[in-house]
Amino acid sequence: MIRVLIVDDSNTIRMILKELLSADPEIEVVGEAVDGQVAIDMTRRMKPDLITMDVAMPVMDGLAATRAIMKEIPTPIIVVTAKSNFQEMNVAFEAMEAGALDVLAKPKGFGLEPPNWETEFLQKVKSLVNVKPKAISHGK
Repeated sequence: MIRVLIVDDSNTIRMILKELLSADPEIEVVGEAVDGQVAIDMTRRMKPDLITMDVAMPVMDGLAATRAIMKEIPTPIIVVTAKSNFQEMNVAFEAMEAGALDVLAKPKGFGLEPPNWETEFLQKVKSLVNVKPKAISHGK
């Protein structure tokens, strides 16, 4: 069973991701966090196998949370962001530098994603969960 922590300040996005992940018999959503600080605390306690991480959140953003998690409790992270075009490229580079394994565009709503979005998302969760990230010291 793949244990996933969903991190996003949007209740709607958390609901969409939870429904999608929970529908797969190989995946269990073990928690939901509304900001990066809560994500760090939940990761310490729950030790999920994989985290889906938003970028723009209150209290602590997803990039700072990713850096902290990779430094203390290295865990596979997929960044799921609403950033687009040039912003998305910059966020992708920053997320990978922070230790994230992949970056995906956020779902827009039930049935509004590109045709293969759900399949691609689930495939990434299942393949990246086996990657064992190493602790990253960011010197910040």
